Amino acid sequence: MDPMEVFKIVVTGQEDFGTKKYRELIMDILQDLGLIRSIGRLYVYMDIMDPVFAIYGLLRTGIPPLTVKDVGDVLKTEGGYQVKINDEEHMSDLLKVLWGRFGRERVEQPARDIVIIASDTDPSALTVADLETEFLQDLTDGLVRVAPEGFRNRRNEMSKESFFFIAAEETLTPELIAKTKEKIREMQNA
Repeated sequence: MDPMEVFKIVVTGQEDFGTKKYRELIMDILQDLGLIRSIGRLYVYMDIMDPVFAIYGLLRTGIPPLTVKDVGDVLKTEGGYQVKINDEEHMSDLLKVLWGRFGRERVEQPARDIVIIASDTDPSALTVADLETEFLQDLTDGLVRVAPEGFRNRRNEMSKESFFFIAAEETLTPELIAKTKEKIREMQNA
């Protein structure tokens, strides 16, 4: 069973085996990049005769920003706060944020997973990373990986709710884009 609500793929001029394999390839790439659970619906259209490839997807709810309390446990100590790091992936982002807010001289890292802040201000709610921006960058990378080799002309339209990616061998004309978007609308309404 797919982790997505809807995943439709139409490949004109291709037998079922090729369509099935391309579906598996898309799922593998999106899963490897950790994107699959954030996509609710995915529509893929590929025309072999008029070499064009397009993906339209609806995204699940927005991703909240990562805060200090998400990265580690914040404890009040004598003279300030201590952060016991649980997620080292965002350690550099955490330090940049703390240095920017409190100054380097007031932020100490006595151990790899401990940060001490000399301040009366609780750092728990400070934003460490904008995960939605990171997600959209990873999604763009995934879409480029999924596009067939040789489809060098690309266009990517993204919003917080959806994305549309089209790639072709030839120039992407407004007519080709409109025709492809119409094919995807037909898939949605089928």
